Amino acid sequence: MALNITSKRVADVSDLPIKNADGVPLRDPDTGAPVTATVFGPGTKIWQVADAAKRRKAIKRSREANGKFEAALDNEAEDTVEFLCAITKRFNNLEFDDVHGEKDTVHAVYSDPLLGFIRDHMEADTKNWENFMKASQALSSFGSGNSPG
Repeated sequence: MALNITSKRVADVSDLPIKNADGVPLRDPDTGAPVTATVFGPGTKIWQVADAAKRRKAIKRSREANGKFEAALDNEAEDTVEFLCAITKRFNNLEFDDVHGEKDTVHAVYSDPLLGFIRDHMEADTKNWENFMKASQALSSFGSGNSPG
């Protein structure tokens, strides 16, 4: 019997671990619960639109600088923050001083230069299809077709 390739589809959404600067996943100090981000994956329209917007901004800067590639890298961190804010639904088991609301917390975390390691880890992890395969397998092992979030 041939492989039904649709059985290999990944989940639209996944809860990815938030990692410390050393790459160790963070945990709630009181409960021990993992600190995660609920994010849309690369197979979703939300992710694809956000990625295209990031690329367009870089190309536009390059064109405005007479084709100098280096100009495309200007504001790269800011573009990454916008991308991650667009694809992150919320953080779980995480709070940010004096910030309330899911979207405001997401923006505050990704925008904080001293928490840049979170931005960098999440940028890499959200591009890794394997992270969404695990969510898909976990969902099917529980017999549920619902994505987290």
